Amino acid sequence: MPLDYRIDAANRVVTITGDYSDGSGWRTMLGAVAKDPDYRRGFGFLRDVRSSEHPVDAATVMAIIAVVREFWDVLGVTRAAILTRRTVDNPAVMAHALAEEEHLAIRAFNSYEDALRWLRDG
Repeated sequence: MPLDYRIDAANRVVTITGDYSDGSGWRTMLGAVAKDPDYRRGFGFLRDVRSSEHPVDAATVMAIIAVVREFWDVLGVTRAAILTRRTVDNPAVMAHALAEEEHLAIRAFNSYEDALRWLRDG
């Protein structure tokens, strides 16, 4: 299933669903968010990978973070959370580490409530 998103304007959160994707898939999806009339700068992003079945490798995670970095300021993102179903999700851990190097506020969570709380506190 390709990446898809839903905007929750009341909570100022964009939830991204779908299987893992590459940088191109992320560029397409984030470009659509940027053009969506319901999107406002400053929203947080929640990447829900709990139903994703095909994890990506380190090179793909690096390409995704590069695309996220490209759109971060364009979209005015405050924070981004990665919601996993396991305690340790290797692509999420890699993304978190790479995001720190890029000074992007991205964290991994295995609790939906904790992820939303962190996004709202940003």
